[in-house]
Amino acid sequence: MVMAIPEFLLFAVHCAPTVYLPLFLNTLGYTATEIGLLFAFFNGAGIIVPLLIAPSLTHAKRLGIALCVIAAGLAATPVFLFRSSGFLATALCMSVYASFLRSSIPVCDSMVNTVLALKREQYGYVRGAGSVGFIAMSCIMQRFIDLKNCTPLAMTAWMSFPAVLLGAAAVPFVRLRQSPQSIEEYDDGNRSASVKSILASFGKKYYLVLFVVFMQYIGMVPANQFVSLYVRDALHSDNVGLIWAISVIGEIPLMLFSSRFIRRYGALKLIFFGTAAVTVRMFGYAFVPNIAGVVFAQLFHSVTFGLFYPACISFCAKGKYGRPLVVSMTLFAVINNLASAAGASFGGMLVDVAGYRTMFCTFALIPLAGLAVYAFVKQSSSCLHSV
Repeated sequence: MVMAIPEFLLFAVHCAPTVYLPLFLNTLGYTATEIGLLFAFFNGAGIIVPLLIAPSLTHAKRLGIALCVIAAGLAATPVFLFRSSGFLATALCMSVYASFLRSSIPVCDSMVNTVLALKREQYGYVRGAGSVGFIAMSCIMQRFIDLKNCTPLAMTAWMSFPAVLLGAAAVPFVRLRQSPQSIEEYDDGNRSASVKSILASFGKKYYLVLFVVFMQYIGMVPANQFVSLYVRDALHSDNVGLIWAISVIGEIPLMLFSSRFIRRYGALKLIFFGTAAVTVRMFGYAFVPNIAGVVFAQLFHSVTFGLFYPACISFCAKGKYGRPLVVSMTLFAVINNLASAAGASFGGMLVDVAGYRTMFCTFALIPLAGLAVYAFVKQSSSCLHSV
């Protein structure tokens, strides 16, 4: 549990860009379509940078130093973000910020798995501290942020100060070393392996499952990036922080006991279950258009993330798919960002053109399409290996 404090602060940092950044941008005058496009840039940068740094992190012995650098970037970038003028300048700043933000999770997850070593199924216990950090920050921001009077300086402080705390918490871990197995188990210890050979080593079934995860994350775009706007604009409520806190509170029990479910049912079945649950969640937003419907849908976060995410981590970290660990974690982060980038601009345009219900219903069907493709390919291909 030595990683509980950095994990707590890591997801406290993630709270502001997840919950309030769309509202900050709207306060600054951006429309839903423009916000969707800005988040497309945001998530696009989250694809490129983790891929670029993955090969070097694979052989890095001290990931704590990398986390300190990332925290410094997260603290500095909002200073420029909320003082930029014009769409392109804002998009550039958001891309830089996303580069640090999206790199933080694979680095921290790799540190956690290094500490846990052979007990990686206990990841959910450590990740639970991250959920508590997100809840705490959501409640604090709900209590103290007044969007009508929120200045660029206040927006900067809300996004920068938690990152400063994260950097301070990462300092004691700068000497934490990856085990030789984590660094060298890939390719018989060939540390000069090319990126192409590393990516090819994971196998076809790994990428097929990543496709299902990709479709799950696309389906989750309305909940992850537009629910704050939906609650404020369509339901005329300012309780966005509380709504997000409810969803994360719901995820904690399944997150904590995820190891038991993974041992009993296997990571792959839980990934499929969490993917199908997205459809139910989106229909909850669409067909119960009030706060009760939002609360119902937010509680499904327990399955669509609280159970789904540890299952994905287990799938990526165990067996041959855990070689090399950082690359596997990075690929997982990359498909998350790729899905968000693909869905964000489309979702914003749907909101402005057809409304929130149409957006929710459209995205509800995407995870089902992912499961259908997996079933079709699995039946038609006998060369896929078991997990």
